[in-house]
Amino acid sequence: MARLVPSELDLAPAADAGREAERKTLLRLRDGLSDAFTVYHGTHWARGLAGGSVYGEIDFIVADREGRLLAIEQKLATVWVRNGELFARYRDQADPGRVISQLSRNLNGLRGEYARRHPGQRLTLDHLLYLPQARLAGATPSGIDPSRVIDADRDAQLIDIVTALIEAASPPSGPEAPKALDVHDFLAQQVCAEPSIGVLGRSARELSTRLSDGLATWAQRLSLSPWRLRVQGTAGSGKTQLALAELREAHRWGSRALYLCFNRPLADAMRQAAPAAETVFTFHEFARVVMTQAGMALPDFAEPRAFESLAEGFIALSSRLTGLFDTLVIDEGQDFEPAWVAALLGLAGPDARVLWLEDPDQTLYRRAAVDLSGWPVLRSPVNYRSPRRLVEFMNALGLTPAPLQAGSAVDGFDPRWLEHDDGADPLAVTADALGELRVQGYLPAHTVVLSYRGLASSRLFRADAPAALAGLRLRKPDGHDDQGQARFTDGDLLVDSLFRFKGQAADAVVITEIDFEILDETVCRRLFVALTRARLHAVLITSARAGALLRERLAQRGWDAG
Repeated sequence: MARLVPSELDLAPAADAGREAERKTLLRLRDGLSDAFTVYHGTHWARGLAGGSVYGEIDFIVADREGRLLAIEQKLATVWVRNGELFARYRDQADPGRVISQLSRNLNGLRGEYARRHPGQRLTLDHLLYLPQARLAGATPSGIDPSRVIDADRDAQLIDIVTALIEAASPPSGPEAPKALDVHDFLAQQVCAEPSIGVLGRSARELSTRLSDGLATWAQRLSLSPWRLRVQGTAGSGKTQLALAELREAHRWGSRALYLCFNRPLADAMRQAAPAAETVFTFHEFARVVMTQAGMALPDFAEPRAFESLAEGFIALSSRLTGLFDTLVIDEGQDFEPAWVAALLGLAGPDARVLWLEDPDQTLYRRAAVDLSGWPVLRSPVNYRSPRRLVEFMNALGLTPAPLQAGSAVDGFDPRWLEHDDGADPLAVTADALGELRVQGYLPAHTVVLSYRGLASSRLFRADAPAALAGLRLRKPDGHDDQGQARFTDGDLLVDSLFRFKGQAADAVVITEIDFEILDETVCRRLFVALTRARLHAVLITSARAGALLRERLAQRGWDAG
């Protein structure tokens, strides 16, 4: 299978006929060529001239490891021969275009741009005209080499012809011969349009949602009696989509539904997406509502056992709520105490749909496992949210007992790694990382800074913490209002702890204040939770000792930490 650059490819069929045809050709090239080839697609460049700008486009460039190139120009337009020239008429153009002249201009523009950037080197490349929906009849014009034209009659030979043309060419040689590495760097970074982080992030969000919808689709097709389902899904597997699907279905039929999770920010986010915000609570929020409605005194939340008292109050009152709900969704089940379970499950009627969602790899609190013996279990080990390179990195670190499976079509970027001296303040390094992300095109609204520590011990949330980093005002958690809605300070960049941000995601995630003396299970779970929040890119800010332990683990597993 050939390598694609850019590697991010939307696999969904395109509505536009031209783009759909190019997508199919790209898939044919990827699947038909061996791994000795790289296919550069969407190749665009612009070169400023005295009279303005000259723009050119080549649909595909196939390169081998020695730097031999074949440019492929694909045409779906109506084509015909006139006066020894091949013409094409496009739907949005009144006048027909000269195909070979256009191709020559594009190739010459590519050679000229390479020579400008690499003085003394001359780019050599062959070309191929691909007409998958046209048939050339009669005499071929003198300006066209028939061996370099694939029409509908030769369409089945596309891969064989591409391979033969490249392998028949002599490798570049002589004083003007370009270096293979220069050629690939030029095509990957200069000629090919650099990925637009904003567009790429939007595509990643849409694609991960679409792919992970499969969990909701299949879970809802199960026929169970009683309908009790335990889903053990890794981060990014689609548990949120499944929970929302259940809530929407209940809302559609007017059923009584309840969604409970452990983490307050996750509940806040779910309220924004659920069809009825009043059906969404954390466990402790719901316990507080139950106790208030029963007229019981609430605990003093300044006391250390306040939340234990809430749980005890709920358990004592739960018999009054038996069978109250037709749909019960419990999310983050790995964070629930076993003592709560019987009271919670009693909320569902005998014919109710009960969905228990959990990920043991995201267990951040030392609690015994919940006993749901006899429940059907649906396991979803595929992460559709995290980019492939990040999944490879997490597997190299061994963050989970079993290797993660990458389900995203987004390749993403290798994690960035920055260290600071042991005991030093990591916020200056964090600011540097944010500056780099801004240069790369990540918007503050799609970036989050997560502390490896909790709110109480993080430098980010102390009274003397900076109000801004890298020129960006920080948006920090600031409690809740009288209606229970989360409050934040006014700012452009969200900072939070990895504990609170569990269940959410951002295009770029900076994980700061990473410090530990032993790389144990607790550390692995924290890093797993934090890293799986990133859709495209993650940056780790570690102390020197923590960095050394991580590098040692990576080296043992054959990963080059750079």
